[in-house]
Amino acid sequence: MKYSQEQLTKHFGHPAGFSRTSNTLIRLFTLLESFNSDTAGLYAYLRSCRNTTDPKMQGIVWRSPEYLQAQSGLGRKAFDSRLAVLKKYGLVDTVKSPVVANKDYFVVLDPLSRDEFITRYPDQIDAFFTVVDEINDRTAADRDRR
Repeated sequence: MKYSQEQLTKHFGHPAGFSRTSNTLIRLFTLLESFNSDTAGLYAYLRSCRNTTDPKMQGIVWRSPEYLQAQSGLGRKAFDSRLAVLKKYGLVDTVKSPVVANKDYFVVLDPLSRDEFITRYPDQIDAFFTVVDEINDRTAADRDRR
Protein backbone atom coordinates (compact mmCIF):
# COMPACT_ATOMS: atom_id res chain seq x y z
CA MET A 1 0.00 0.00 0.00
CA LYS A 2 1.31 3.44 -0.92
CA TYR A 3 0.22 5.09 2.36
CA SER A 4 0.52 3.74 5.88
CA GLN A 5 -2.55 2.92 7.95
CA GLU A 6 -1.44 5.68 10.32
CA GLN A 7 -1.45 8.26 7.49
CA LEU A 8 -4.82 7.10 6.20
CA THR A 9 -6.40 7.17 9.65
CA LYS A 10 -4.85 10.56 10.47
CA HIS A 11 -6.28 12.23 7.38
CA PHE A 12 -9.43 10.22 6.60
CA GLY A 13 -10.50 8.78 9.95
CA HIS A 14 -10.84 5.25 11.24
CA PRO A 15 -12.52 2.81 8.80
CA ALA A 16 -15.25 2.04 11.34
CA GLY A 17 -15.64 5.67 12.44
CA PHE A 18 -18.62 7.89 11.71
CA SER A 19 -19.86 11.37 12.48
CA ARG A 20 -23.40 11.87 13.61
CA THR A 21 -25.33 14.98 12.62
CA SER A 22 -28.69 15.76 14.19
CA ASN A 23 -31.96 15.98 12.29
CA THR A 24 -32.34 19.51 13.66
CA LEU A 25 -29.33 20.63 11.68
CA ILE A 26 -30.44 18.97 8.45
CA ARG A 27 -34.18 19.67 8.62
CA LEU A 28 -34.56 22.86 10.67
CA PHE A 29 -31.44 25.00 10.35
CA THR A 30 -31.96 24.86 6.58
CA LEU A 31 -35.08 27.00 7.14
CA LEU A 32 -32.86 29.91 8.19
CA GLU A 33 -31.69 32.66 5.85
CA SER A 34 -28.51 31.74 3.93
CA PHE A 35 -28.41 28.28 5.55
CA ASN A 36 -28.80 25.51 2.98
CA SER A 37 -27.75 21.90 2.54
CA ASP A 38 -24.27 23.04 1.42
CA THR A 39 -23.83 24.81 4.74
CA ALA A 40 -25.14 21.75 6.58
CA GLY A 41 -22.59 19.69 4.65
CA LEU A 42 -19.72 21.91 5.81
CA TYR A 43 -20.97 21.61 9.39
CA ALA A 44 -21.09 17.81 9.09
CA TYR A 45 -17.58 17.81 7.59
CA LEU A 46 -16.18 20.03 10.37
CA ARG A 47 -17.93 17.87 12.96
CA SER A 48 -16.18 14.81 11.51
CA CYS A 49 -12.84 16.59 12.02
CA ARG A 50 -13.42 17.50 15.68
CA ASN A 51 -10.87 16.35 18.19
CA THR A 52 -12.44 13.78 20.48
CA THR A 53 -9.49 12.31 22.33
CA ASP A 54 -7.76 15.17 24.18
CA PRO A 55 -10.10 16.65 26.84
CA LYS A 56 -8.47 20.10 26.47
CA MET A 57 -9.13 20.09 22.72
CA GLN A 58 -12.60 18.49 22.83
CA GLY A 59 -14.74 19.69 19.93
CA ILE A 60 -11.91 21.66 18.32
CA VAL A 61 -10.82 21.43 14.69
CA TRP A 62 -7.18 22.45 14.63
CA ARG A 63 -6.46 21.94 10.92
CA SER A 64 -5.73 25.03 8.83
CA PRO A 65 -8.43 26.51 6.60
CA GLU A 66 -6.30 25.57 3.58
CA TYR A 67 -6.22 21.92 4.65
CA LEU A 68 -9.97 21.91 5.32
CA GLN A 69 -10.66 23.52 1.95
CA ALA A 70 -8.51 20.97 0.14
CA GLN A 71 -10.22 18.02 1.80
CA SER A 72 -13.78 19.40 1.70
CA GLY A 73 -13.55 20.34 -1.97
CA LEU A 74 -14.62 23.91 -1.25
CA GLY A 75 -12.69 26.91 -2.51
CA ARG A 76 -11.72 29.71 -0.15
CA LYS A 77 -14.74 31.92 -0.90
CA ALA A 78 -17.24 29.06 -0.70
CA PHE A 79 -15.67 27.79 2.53
CA ASP A 80 -15.57 31.27 4.10
CA SER A 81 -19.16 32.15 3.16
CA ARG A 82 -20.55 28.90 4.57
CA LEU A 83 -18.37 29.24 7.68
CA ALA A 84 -19.77 32.75 8.23
CA VAL A 85 -23.31 31.31 8.21
CA LEU A 86 -22.32 28.61 10.70
CA LYS A 87 -20.83 31.29 12.96
CA LYS A 88 -23.90 33.52 12.57
CA TYR A 89 -26.16 30.78 13.91
CA GLY A 90 -23.85 29.69 16.75
CA LEU A 91 -22.70 26.37 15.30
CA VAL A 92 -19.01 27.20 14.91
CA ASP A 93 -16.79 29.59 16.82
CA THR A 94 -13.13 30.44 16.44
CA VAL A 95 -10.52 30.70 19.17
CA LYS A 96 -6.87 31.65 18.98
CA SER A 97 -4.41 28.81 19.16
CA PRO A 98 -2.52 28.78 22.46
CA VAL A 99 0.42 27.15 20.66
CA VAL A 100 0.73 28.65 17.16
CA ALA A 101 0.80 32.43 16.63
CA ASN A 102 -1.76 33.86 14.18
CA LYS A 103 -3.68 30.59 13.98
CA ASP A 104 -7.34 30.08 14.73
CA TYR A 105 -8.97 26.87 15.83
CA PHE A 106 -12.57 26.11 14.91
CA VAL A 107 -14.84 25.08 17.76
CA VAL A 108 -17.73 22.99 16.43
CA LEU A 109 -20.71 23.39 18.73
CA ASP A 110 -23.78 21.21 19.05
CA PRO A 111 -26.93 22.52 17.34
CA LEU A 112 -30.08 23.49 19.19
CA SER A 113 -32.49 20.68 19.95
CA ARG A 114 -35.68 20.53 17.90
CA ASP A 115 -37.75 22.18 20.63
CA GLU A 116 -35.12 24.86 21.31
CA PHE A 117 -35.04 25.68 17.59
CA ILE A 118 -38.84 25.92 17.38
CA THR A 119 -38.88 28.25 20.39
CA ARG A 120 -36.07 30.46 19.05
CA TYR A 121 -37.26 30.65 15.41
CA PRO A 122 -41.09 30.56 15.42
CA ASP A 123 -41.37 32.73 12.29
CA GLN A 124 -39.37 30.25 10.22
CA ILE A 125 -41.52 27.38 11.49
CA ASP A 126 -44.71 29.29 10.62
CA ALA A 127 -43.39 30.13 7.14
CA PHE A 128 -42.50 26.49 6.53
CA PHE A 129 -45.96 25.26 7.55
CA THR A 130 -47.55 27.89 5.29
CA VAL A 131 -45.64 26.36 2.37
CA VAL A 132 -46.61 22.84 3.49
CA ASP A 133 -50.28 23.88 3.58
CA GLU A 134 -50.00 25.35 0.06
CA ILE A 135 -48.43 22.12 -1.22
CA ASN A 136 -51.14 20.02 0.42
CA ASP A 137 -53.87 22.26 -1.04
CA ARG A 138 -52.42 21.92 -4.57
CA THR A 139 -52.09 18.16 -4.15
CA ALA A 140 -55.72 17.90 -3.01
CA ALA A 141 -56.89 20.08 -5.91
CA ASP A 142 -54.94 17.93 -8.38
CA ARG A 143 -56.46 14.79 -6.89
CA ASP A 144 -59.98 16.25 -7.16
CA ARG A 145 -59.46 17.06 -10.86
CA ARG A 146 -58.77 13.42 -11.69
